[in-house]
Amino acid sequence: MVWRPLKYIPRGRFTRRLSWLAGGMVVGQFLLVATMPLLTRIYSPDAFGLFGVFAAFVGIVGSIMAGRYEFAIPLSTQDEEAAALAVAGTVVTCILTALAAILVWAFGEPLARATSMPGLASLMWLLPPTLFLTGIGQPLEYWSIRRDTLRINAATRVAQYGGQAVGQAALGIAGAGPIGLVLGYGLGYLTRAALFVASLTRNDLRIFATTRPMKVREVAWSMRRYPLLTTISSIVKSLTQFLPTILFATLFGPAVAGGFDLAQRLLSVPVRLVGGAASQVFLAEASQHSVAELQRLFKKTVSRFLLIGMFGMAPILFAGPQLFAFVFGEPWREAGAFAQALILLQLARFVQVPTSQSFNILGRQDLELKTAIHGAISLAGSFWVITLLNAGPVTALLIYSVASGASHLVMLYVAWQITRKAALQESQESSS
Repeated sequence: MVWRPLKYIPRGRFTRRLSWLAGGMVVGQFLLVATMPLLTRIYSPDAFGLFGVFAAFVGIVGSIMAGRYEFAIPLSTQDEEAAALAVAGTVVTCILTALAAILVWAFGEPLARATSMPGLASLMWLLPPTLFLTGIGQPLEYWSIRRDTLRINAATRVAQYGGQAVGQAALGIAGAGPIGLVLGYGLGYLTRAALFVASLTRNDLRIFATTRPMKVREVAWSMRRYPLLTTISSIVKSLTQFLPTILFATLFGPAVAGGFDLAQRLLSVPVRLVGGAASQVFLAEASQHSVAELQRLFKKTVSRFLLIGMFGMAPILFAGPQLFAFVFGEPWREAGAFAQALILLQLARFVQVPTSQSFNILGRQDLELKTAIHGAISLAGSFWVITLLNAGPVTALLIYSVASGASHLVMLYVAWQITRKAALQESQESSS
């Protein structure tokens, strides 16, 4: 009975590829979640608040460190073009890392004061190297997807989250304080990048080594829609996802930010485990299916992920505070109430993320940008209402959850509409 909802997962090639990606995430996230009860007893809510704000900065900028060129790698028709895209993404990563170092040196301390968390200033020097490790892994991840070596992707996920879990726990036991959470976090990205590099075959290395700078410039220019449109939409979407941690820290202090960060991280586990993996498989499948088949996959994926999400999040909805107090310790009971308020948002994300690559598959990055801007407006509106009502933490989280959840549903609806119209157009062209 417990596993009955699994029958709603789509069968066939999609499921097999999804199982490899999600399987690695499951094991890695299990290691990370398994250490949480230990970490919440080693680190205080204030320490988690500092770490949450640092991780929010990584989340906002980290998603675009490779210029989003990595999305085009699985869709390229030639290995030389895909390799040039990977090189272009690596060059962008180096440039943005240098820029981040300059900005941290110039504005790191004022930024920490602006968030009402002066202790953050001592952690900001770790931001550029963490962003570099994030960016380096992105082209290699999608190169692996192109090669259909999904076992490698699964292994790197286990290594990333396992390395983070072990690092944070070991440093916490050693008494490192908040910096232990940050260093352990960076260790996970380092392990992931190192494994991707180690997995490259001789043929992969030969292709990369023979990639000419002229080819890199040519491909980077021809694929400029990715950095020009997808990068902007990615930043906007990352802001809507990670900026709330910074805003809640500013409004309510580091302890509330720490509780919010813990609740959000745990509720995001299904999105990272299955939703993110399904999104990558959805992209990989696009080159091997017609749009009509993609439309059918879209419908099945949304309906079945909705059922799985509702089933999985029900315990927190009905007993969040009690569960958090029992598992993480009494100081984290309020975080359980935060989790209850966030259910609507995380369920909407869980359903929307698997099909989010529809915009890239159909070349409608412009619509992705527009829907991302709609999400940012919803976020801004929710915090305007929060400050207007002078709302407490739980009420504030509920307002934020409803507004942001609605924006994810709008994005899902737009993705469905462009997929449906593309399938209809394909049908008309084939019959004419």
